[in-house]
Amino acid sequence: MAYTVRDFCFQVYRLINASNPTTPLHGDDEKLCILVLNQLLQYYASTGLMISIAKTVTAPINLGNKSIIFTDPGYVITPPDPTLVQIEEGRLANLDNAWLELTGVTYPLIYKSRDEFLAAWRYEPLQGLPRFIITYPQNDYVIAQLYPAPSQFFTFFARGKFQLPELTSNDDMNTVPQYYIRFFLFACAKDVCMYKGRADAWTPKLEEMYVQARNTIEAASEINLSITGDQQSLLNGAWRVRAGV
Repeated sequence: MAYTVRDFCFQVYRLINASNPTTPLHGDDEKLCILVLNQLLQYYASTGLMISIAKTVTAPINLGNKSIIFTDPGYVITPPDPTLVQIEEGRLANLDNAWLELTGVTYPLIYKSRDEFLAAWRYEPLQGLPRFIITYPQNDYVIAQLYPAPSQFFTFFARGKFQLPELTSNDDMNTVPQYYIRFFLFACAKDVCMYKGRADAWTPKLEEMYVQARNTIEAASEINLSITGDQQSLLNGAWRVRAGV
């Protein structure tokens, strides 16, 4: 059975109306709850730390595709850019790792900061086997640039944490883990009661349950383990020939 955002809002208000949990929503109650929920989703996704589930995404890239753009489903790029490959799995919040595959061989990509990249690599037209990936976060999307640009077809892979798109009242929340929903019930109720002028409704017991739910989210989050090799090493001859370098 669908569990909609509207159902979520009813639960939120029941937390702060425990004496009368069947009270219907009035006025802008639902609108306020959805507004707070979406603000919290973006707030906790800003660093990726509170997104507990990472996933792997993939896309084909070819000669001329030097960048990947991570967007929400249905996001329209204006104007279209033929050098961009779009992955519609949500805005990238945190990149764990990225790599390319070609004829069964994996080529790890080395992450470089924007400042480090712009200070050292000036020759963007260079093409070959991409060795580096650089991210450029924007409000609604993130662009990841490959350097050098690919000289032939590769399959691109990235593992990371992706923001959830903004929710509306009829959206189904069953795709969100239950422990995640539990945390957001308390987090949303805590903010809503302040906006409604009912700060006294947030009791020490509710605060305790909120902290417990947050601790569960943090414990469920994947741990990042970085394995750093010799970043200046060159691929051996066979790999370079196979990659078209």
